Amino acid sequence: MNAVTDLLLRDPERALDQMLSAYTGLVYHAAAAVLGRSSHEEIEECVSDAFLVVYNQRDRLDFSQGSVKAYLCATARNLAINRLKKRANANEVSLDEQTYASEETENEALHNLETEALLNTVLSLGEPDSKIILYRYYFALPSKEIAKMLGIKQNTVDQRMRRALQKLNRLSKGGMLYDK
Repeated sequence: MNAVTDLLLRDPERALDQMLSAYTGLVYHAAAAVLGRSSHEEIEECVSDAFLVVYNQRDRLDFSQGSVKAYLCATARNLAINRLKKRANANEVSLDEQTYASEETENEALHNLETEALLNTVLSLGEPDSKIILYRYYFALPSKEIAKMLGIKQNTVDQRMRRALQKLNRLSKGGMLYDK
């Protein structure tokens, strides 16, 4: 365990201040990577929720499996994914998101569709492959830390990542990536 983790268990209020100072930028980036071009306020709300979840669940989290930083990033990512799913299910389109057609808007829409298609395909790989890919490529975590977080061997992480990437490559070449 690191100093922030120890402090979170001993003096939660002080630890929360340190967590906010040390990890807000990283957690914001983790949420923004999933939410894409969502509003700044929506991303900030997701970040705040992630800190609140980790703070409130501190007694139930197994910090031998991952650091506070890893839990914050994973929580922010999961909350962001849930927001995307909820938005897709409700087919909500806010007035802020409605813009006039332009080449830039079209490019942004295509980028968002590609990102959503890729994310859905990664999630369709199932656990733990989807987690391994997201931890590695969204959060740039090394295989060793991913293995520690998931409680599996580093070699297993590397093998599963290689196979998952091969499967994603096959799906993208076969056009399956956009059929979801």
